[in-house]
Amino acid sequence: MDKIDKTKVVAALVRSFFSAFSAGIIDCHVKDYADKLRPIVVKKTMLEHYEAVGPVFNETIFYPLAHLNYTMEEMEAELQKNAANCRSMTDLVGLACRTEGLLKAMVAEYKRNFTALLGGRVPDVDEHMRLYTRCEGEGEVDCDTAIALLTRTTMFAYARGIRQGATGKASLHQATLYRLLIEAMQTLLHDRPMPLSDFTEADGLAPIFIRACRSEHNFHVMATEMDATYADLVRSEGIISQDDNAN
Repeated sequence: MDKIDKTKVVAALVRSFFSAFSAGIIDCHVKDYADKLRPIVVKKTMLEHYEAVGPVFNETIFYPLAHLNYTMEEMEAELQKNAANCRSMTDLVGLACRTEGLLKAMVAEYKRNFTALLGGRVPDVDEHMRLYTRCEGEGEVDCDTAIALLTRTTMFAYARGIRQGATGKASLHQATLYRLLIEAMQTLLHDRPMPLSDFTEADGLAPIFIRACRSEHNFHVMATEMDATYADLVRSEGIISQDDNAN
């Protein structure tokens, strides 16, 4: 089974959180698609929500980091051993990183993405690939696990952005979600931006997703996790539909 460097996975998780969380808020307040990625619109829309980024990030990122670095039994043992020292979600996220190197890489990516968001943008795929924090010796994780964790994190971050938007919206905008997942898979599975100029509208989305995922197997892993995560979002995040017209 293919393996992926953990620091690459962590960088993809962090970027996808920022992209998806902000997209959820923006989808609640901005209807014109052409405006949704304009920095001045993003800054204005996010102005009242920047303080929520840190707490929601910790809430969202703990599970994938813990799953990336521990078995369930190991995580339970670490939580019991460090109960006195873990008094906040920030402490728990640090514990979930397991090593100082991975924690530093995660913090560096958080700062880089938060700074970009303050400027009204999320680093695009090309910028991310060039600048994400690399740290040797932190180990690898199997590709299937990385894809599933990134898919889940992207969807939860998007749904929590919708919740943060507080407009009563309770549906996922499919066009936004598909864009987020295609970008997420590129940052995880590619080393350079993926060409799209050879696709036409008639090709549909499936070939684009398969190229982003690099194989039909990886696409199946992502799609399976999408279905499972959507069911979780219905139960835990108040999402009622995958159809944006439901609101």
